This record gives sequence, C-alpha cells and structure tokens, in this order.
Amino acid sequence: MARSARRTTPMPIPQLPNSDGGAPERRRLVQPAKIKALAALSLGVLILLLAGCASEHPLDSLTADAGPSSERITNLFWPILIVAIIILILVEGAIIYMIRRFKAQRRAEDSGTAMAGDPYDPDNPTELLVGEPLPPQTHGNLRLEIAWTIIPTIILAVIAGFTLVAIFDLEEVTASEDSLRVTVVGQQWWWEFQYHTDGNTDSPPDFVTAGELVIPVGQQVPLEITSRDVIHSYWIPQLIGKKDGVPGRYHDWLIEASRPGRYLGACTEFCGLAHGYMRMYTIALPATDWNDWAANQRQPVTPLNPGEVGYEGQELFLANCARCHSISGLTDTNGDDQTDDPSIYSGGDPVHDQLVAGAAPDLTHMMSRATFAGATYNLYEDRGEDVDYQDLAQLGEFNAAELENWISNAPGNKPGDWEAGRGMPPFPNLTNADVDALVEYLRTLT
Repeated sequence: MARSARRTTPMPIPQLPNSDGGAPERRRLVQPAKIKALAALSLGVLILLLAGCASEHPLDSLTADAGPSSERITNLFWPILIVAIIILILVEGAIIYMIRRFKAQRRAEDSGTAMAGDPYDPDNPTELLVGEPLPPQTHGNLRLEIAWTIIPTIILAVIAGFTLVAIFDLEEVTASEDSLRVTVVGQQWWWEFQYHTDGNTDSPPDFVTAGELVIPVGQQVPLEITSRDVIHSYWIPQLIGKKDGVPGRYHDWLIEASRPGRYLGACTEFCGLAHGYMRMYTIALPATDWNDWAANQRQPVTPLNPGEVGYEGQELFLANCARCHSISGLTDTNGDDQTDDPSIYSGGDPVHDQLVAGAAPDLTHMMSRATFAGATYNLYEDRGEDVDYQDLAQLGEFNAAELENWISNAPGNKPGDWEAGRGMPPFPNLTNADVDALVEYLRTLT
C-alpha cells in the first residue's frame, strides 16, 4: 500500500471586502517599484525644503558672522550639528541594517499577492518560513546598556562644556561705563530705542528712535531690553542671539557689528495679532558717520511758521497725531505745557513709561530712517539700500505712496487693536489733501 504524501495546507490569504460591498478582493503587498517611487518623492520634497535655506536670506542664522557674538554662536552651532548628523546616520543606519539583515524570510503564496507565516505567531507552521525558525529571544544586555548610556553622556558633557564657555564669552562686557548704552523697549508691535551716550541709563536718554537701532562699527554696545505690554523677544540673527523683553524687567544684552551694514531682525516671542509685522533693523555705521548721525538726532525740530512749506501739515499733525506721537521741540504729549524732549521717557510719564499700550514712535527725525510702522514699510524705494544711511533724507527716493496709505488707513495695512490702544487708528476725517499736507510736513523731519 503506497504511503500518501504529506501535504501542508497553506494559510488562507487575507481578503478585504470591496468599498462597494461586493466580493472581497485580495490584499496585495506594496510592490518594490512603488516603494522606490515613494522614496524618490520624499527625497524630492526634502530637496525642495533644503532649497529654502538661502545663505543670503537676511534672517538666516546658519551663516551669521557680521558680529563677534553671532560668529561665536555660529562656530558653536556647526560642530554640534555635525555631531548630531553623524549620530543620526549611525543610529538610523544600524536600525535599517538590522531590519534588512534579520528580517524573517517568508514564502510567497499565490504569485506574491500575499505572504504566509508569522515568526512571532506560535500557531504558524514553521515549515512555511524560509530559513531558520525564530531565534532565541534575549531580554537585556548589560554591556550594551552601559555603553549606550555612557557614550551619549560623554558626548553631551563635551557639548555642554563648549556651550558654557560660549555663554560666558557672550556675557563678557568690554565696553566702559561711560560708553554708549541703549534701552530697547518692545511694544505691540514695534521697537523703541533710547540712546544714552554717557552710559547712564538712569537719566533721560539723549535721543530716541523707533524701528532702527544705529550703532558704530567695532564698538560693543550694551542693551537693556524691556517691554511695555507683553513679552517680546529681540533677535538680530546676523549680530546676536535672542533675548526676551519682559514688562517690569530689564535684561542685559550686548550687540556689536564687525562691518557696516543693515541687519534685519524680528520679534521671536508671539506677542499678538501683528507679531509677524514686528520687525526691526540694526544699522552699523563707521564711527565718524555714526557721530554725525547722532549729532543730528540730538537736535530738536524748529516749529514751522505760517507760510513755510509744511506748516499746514504741522497743524494737522498737532490736531490729529500729537496725542500719541512725540516730536522734540514741537509736541506736548504729556500735557505739562512744555514741548517734548527726551526727558519725557523717564520719571513715570503716563504716555511713555506705562507698562501698557499707549506710547507711539518718536518721529523727531523720522526721515532719517529707512522704514516705518514697525519696520514693515519702506520710507524710501528699495529701503534706500543704494544710498548711505546717513544721507537717506537728502538722497533717498522717497516712497510717498506707502506713507500716504498708512496715514489714511493704518489698520488696513497692518493688523492691530487700535481701539484698545494697540496700533495706529484710522483717520476717516482726513481728506486726500490733508494726507498730502501731513506727508509734506513729515518730510521736513530730517
């Protein structure tokens, strides 16, 4: 009597019902070609993302080297990034190797439409597996666990050491006590700069600007960063790292530029509706040019007389704008019957020192700046990049259209909560002729 051949019944192929409720269809494996296509697509997306990392972008911190502080931060960042990439490659490479090297090889059933067998299923017949059966499972390896604990600890300790050295270097002040110091005040949604050329920040500043901090090249300038309303964060990536401005507190920071230039920055602490519009510039000038610029900033304006160019706009400014904006030598924002000067920025003034919204940019020498409205809009075409900064008011190509639009309807150009004192309100009462007259007056503030 002939022995019958032993047959092994294959496991059934998993089937799924059709979306229309019809007969079930076989579940098919993802083909290698599809996997390759998905990998190629992922690589393409990654390349597009990396293409956005432009080395010439003004807010790019990966190539920041315009100041000693930013250069120190960059020199620390790149070695740490390289170490992190190497570790990522080693770890992910080991994982991929183990997946490919030790994966269970299965026999294909029905022309590769499904794989039968599961090495972790004790009910699965072992003869359906190609190769050896499930190897012995090891739970824990003391030597490996010690190694992968000690090695990362050593790496992190080394990184921490270099980081601490860099932090102490960034905090080192070489400026003398009587050197230029600047109080930086954040407010929804613009920055104010109060200059103390004698280094004494307890006394009234010598002059005040908005949106643009101007410093001499090669000189370390200590900053005291604070806020009038909510937490802001001051960041000029090409020159320095970030430092928070907190209401009621003053955070010391240092800024220095190694070469002349105009360096863009941004508030990096979400601070409300127009956070994305809260930008600022740091302009680095040679020492002689900075001295000339500062001497001009100290000068109060001379009120215009009837018949002079801009007089009509001056009167409109006093009637509509002087409640918030100050101009040294002209306005009286605090109502003390004295024309404003830098002393209004100290002594508990209800407009300029309160820790709530209410203050507005000082416009004493507005035309000496390249931008306005929290550095959102340009006062001169192309921000006056083709003109020396100290010559903007004389040689810059004035951008009247954006300034007129701003005066006519500021909330329509930059988000704000003007009814609560945050942002500039609209002036529906002003005619086009009034706006033209105001712009004509503002152009005299050189």
